[in-house]
Amino acid sequence: MFRDQNLKAVLAQNIGQEQIANFLSYQLTEDDMAFIQASVKDVLKNMPPKAFNCTQISAIWAAIVTDHSKIPVIVICGDLHYKGKKIFVCNEPLPTGEDGTDIIDEWDGHCWLEFGGVIADASFFRTIYYGNVPEVLKGMVINQFGEGRGSIIATPEQMQQNGFEFIPRYSLSERQINGIVQGIAS
Repeated sequence: MFRDQNLKAVLAQNIGQEQIANFLSYQLTEDDMAFIQASVKDVLKNMPPKAFNCTQISAIWAAIVTDHSKIPVIVICGDLHYKGKKIFVCNEPLPTGEDGTDIIDEWDGHCWLEFGGVIADASFFRTIYYGNVPEVLKGMVINQFGEGRGSIIATPEQMQQNGFEFIPRYSLSERQINGIVQGIAS
């Protein structure tokens, strides 16, 4: 219940009540899931395999979903806990610059997608496999999921069953997503 209220407040940062209602009521179809799975494979194939790239991966994936489907999708920024350990803590929104300017800033949160009642994370495993992370954490993830995993897509309840807690703090605006995608392209 708390997560639902929190998610609604985060959504309201960038979209109106009608869009929130549409987002929350959307039911994924089998075709939607097939598209989601194909699109994340394309994103991961075309993005360099490196750690701490959640913002770019989430933005490009959201842009693809938005441009090629009717699935209402939101990029969420927030905290990520795994097996009770804080992995990422988001204390402030992603910085936003003026059009045409580069932002060179540090940010300590995590980004993922939400749509159709599921959480979709395409960068966590890359951070674990390629990042400078504690060996204990890396070992726990590899023990549970194996190596070479690309993404995880599940309901919040299923995420909790797998040891994940995604805590929404902020959402990215369409302008922020477009800016990130344009930055990737240049």
